[in-house]
Amino acid sequence: MRFLRTFIFALRNRLANGSRVSLGAYVKGHAAIRLGAKCKIHDAASLDATRSKGIVCGDAVTLNRYAYVQGGLGGVVLGNRVEINNFSIVNGSGGVTVGDDTLIGPGVRIVSYSHGMARGATIRSQAVALKPIVIGRDVWIGANAVILAGVTVGDGAVIAAGAVVRSDVPPYAIAAGVPATVKKLRQ
Repeated sequence: MRFLRTFIFALRNRLANGSRVSLGAYVKGHAAIRLGAKCKIHDAASLDATRSKGIVCGDAVTLNRYAYVQGGLGGVVLGNRVEINNFSIVNGSGGVTVGDDTLIGPGVRIVSYSHGMARGATIRSQAVALKPIVIGRDVWIGANAVILAGVTVGDGAVIAAGAVVRSDVPPYAIAAGVPATVKKLRQ
């Protein structure tokens, strides 16, 4: 049944806006997913909009193999020409917005929630904090970087491979390290 729903979703988007959705993609919550013109959802990529505000993709968005976008309670909005590379995860529990022309490298984690850590109770039993993530336009996020809940990454910023971003990054900054700090500004 899932294959049939994915087939219908792929066919509708191909005819309506020229988007290409592989029949090997994992698409769940079809009614809450909107694709712009000429999007590419590759084989083994996942779009999961169940129990969420949905997933909205602008024009020419690309999800490469094994990229996973989960709408979550806050939803995910991807601007025009956003590319999410292999094995990256975007979790929209607290809401994620990604600006136009942003490149997300392989293995990146964008996680818009965190767990409580107080003593006296298991971490699993504690409340989860949902905080939105906003990533500006023309941002480059390097391989295996992690963007944590509540962060804003300014337009034109570069996040180095392996960085863990737990605080805001200003526009046109180059941030690297664990935790990520601004190393310099783009010239």
